[in-house]
Amino acid sequence: MLKKSLLLITLSLTLCTDLLVTTLAVSAKPAATTRTQVKPQTSRPASKPARRRLIGFKVPRIRGSRNLEAGAARGKCTSDTISAVSSPKTVAIEKDKVPVEITVSNRPTFFVNVPETSATQASFLLKSEDNDVLLEKTLSVSATKGILAYTLPTDYSGLEAGKKYRWRLSLLCNPNSGDRSGDANAGGWIELKKPDQPVAKQLEATTDPIDRAAIYADYGYLQDSLKTLADLRATNPNDPDLANNWSALFKTVYLPKLAQQPIIQLEAITSDTQ
Repeated sequence: MLKKSLLLITLSLTLCTDLLVTTLAVSAKPAATTRTQVKPQTSRPASKPARRRLIGFKVPRIRGSRNLEAGAARGKCTSDTISAVSSPKTVAIEKDKVPVEITVSNRPTFFVNVPETSATQASFLLKSEDNDVLLEKTLSVSATKGILAYTLPTDYSGLEAGKKYRWRLSLLCNPNSGDRSGDANAGGWIELKKPDQPVAKQLEATTDPIDRAAIYADYGYLQDSLKTLADLRATNPNDPDLANNWSALFKTVYLPKLAQQPIIQLEAITSDTQ
């Protein structure tokens, strides 16, 4: 009986020891950590700036008109008629009259399209509304075709606000002859008109020349819009944005083919009247 009791005690101690060792082993085992899988954040592509609308000319609601000056548009040294680059006529303007272009500059640039010519000289004439000669210059023509551009020089006092001026550019087919009947002529009227306050604020709010060209076109200042874009294209001839806006502007004045013509800057040879 005593032996059985001792045997039971021994077995109990053995079982308790094994249980204690197992418990300690389990307690000592590090707990499994739960890992949270963090998905890498994908960066969103930067939003592209809004595309600027293409420049388009809008005819002013109110504008003057004057008689078209007589003169041959096709001379002895041109293959076709030459013409001023100007805003389109509306039904309100009589057939024998042309619109008075407006400009923000007291020394604007005048543009004349010449399909082809053999002339090497041209003449620019500026008159007051009373027909007084204000400026007359002989110019050098360095190309056979293109859009001739002439800017009023710094030695001229400049246009005065509110006054209308008549201008004419003539290709001198025979510059050594006093007979001017064979010359090709193009011209028009222009007025210095300062922008209204809302327009002036828009111009002051931007330094982007393309935006300024668009504002000019929106409010009827065709010559200023052309001049701004022409200057930009002279320094950035391969800029597609400029090319698109240049073409768009000519389309809105119904002269789409002129967008392919080069701009030819004219320089004065002599100054007859200042």
